[in-house]
Amino acid sequence: MSGSTRARHESALASLRRRLAAFAVVAALATCLAGGALLASRLAAATVGAWLFVAAAVLAVELGWATGQLDRNRRAGETLLARLGTGNFVTLGRGVLLAWVAAFVVVDWTDTAALLWVPTALYGTAAALDAADGALARGNDRVTGFGTSLDLEYDALGVLVACSVGVVAGLLPLWYLSIGLARYAFGLARYLRRRRGVPVYDLPPRVSRRPLAGLQMAFLAAALSPVPDPSVRTAGATVFGGALLLGFGRDWLYVSGRVGGDTKSPTEHVVD
Repeated sequence: MSGSTRARHESALASLRRRLAAFAVVAALATCLAGGALLASRLAAATVGAWLFVAAAVLAVELGWATGQLDRNRRAGETLLARLGTGNFVTLGRGVLLAWVAAFVVVDWTDTAALLWVPTALYGTAAALDAADGALARGNDRVTGFGTSLDLEYDALGVLVACSVGVVAGLLPLWYLSIGLARYAFGLARYLRRRRGVPVYDLPPRVSRRPLAGLQMAFLAAALSPVPDPSVRTAGATVFGGALLLGFGRDWLYVSGRVGGDTKSPTEHVVD
């Protein structure tokens, strides 16, 4: 990398860090306002304090991870972009909503069932924005490695926090936490496989992967609300959760070379 190219790169990276820091300030202020709204809803002050702590912790993790990925804010084969772009800001906004959803794990739902509409609305909005951020990025020709990675990570985080709140609130069975942890367990298993020097294979394209993820998000948004009958939730958990786990099981057969491994070469990069 030449001196001038390096200088442009560092200038763009500094610009991205400033923009992400500004977003972090806005997100922190919005979180404080959300906590104030929960106080106004007569939620106990100690519970609101715990809610703010969890929301802030999840936001810190999200933004810390995003900061480490800023160097990927580029189109394929191009130099670093100095602006995050509208699509990425929408994705980052999704992250704020998901941090708020995650914080509802501290709520005692015994006498506050009506408040379930809040995480339901937050997660439902985040799930709906999942389609908007990608469309904005493609429409503005701003599809980058940063945005793609951010979108995938927030998709996984969203499922995890929604499953966690659903289980804590008694709306979903305990085993459903495995749905939220499945992608992280899958990634850890691939990592450990590489560390052992065992071949790791690419995943083949699967048309059903994205629709299944969308249906899972839709089910979780509905399951968090106080409306569905418990038997309906249980049936939905079995159908949608079972389909997702079967999908991960099938993907693992490909990644580990048990299926299709004889027709392709192992790789250090696995396509999600």
